[in-house]
This record gives sequence, C-alpha cells and structure tokens, in this order.
Amino acid sequence: MSLLVIAALLYLGLALGFILVIDNLVGLVFRDSRAPVQLVSVYIGRAFAASQKLYRK
Repeated sequence: MSLLVIAALLYLGLALGFILVIDNLVGLVFRDSRAPVQLVSVYIGRAFAASQKLYRK
C-alpha cells in the first residue's frame, strides 16, 4: 500500500515538473512583448495578499 502511495506521489511530481517545463518552453517561444517581466516573488505576494483578504471575510 505504501509503495502505491509513493508511486502516485512520484507520478504527480513528474507530471507537474513536465507541465512546468513545457509552460516555460512555450513562454520562451511566444513571448508577450506588452507584459513586463515580473519575478515569482511578486506573484507569491499577490497570492498571499488575496488569501489574507479572503480569510478576513
């Protein structure tokens, strides 16, 4: 049973990693010149602020 759980977690990790790699490759090919380049920390900060706002409601 634990081997099945480990295999499922490894499969999910591999799938998410594959999605991230493909997303980055597509982003390199189809770069949007209008959108400014932002760091990942900006997105994390926005997500944290939004979650705090929703939590307070």
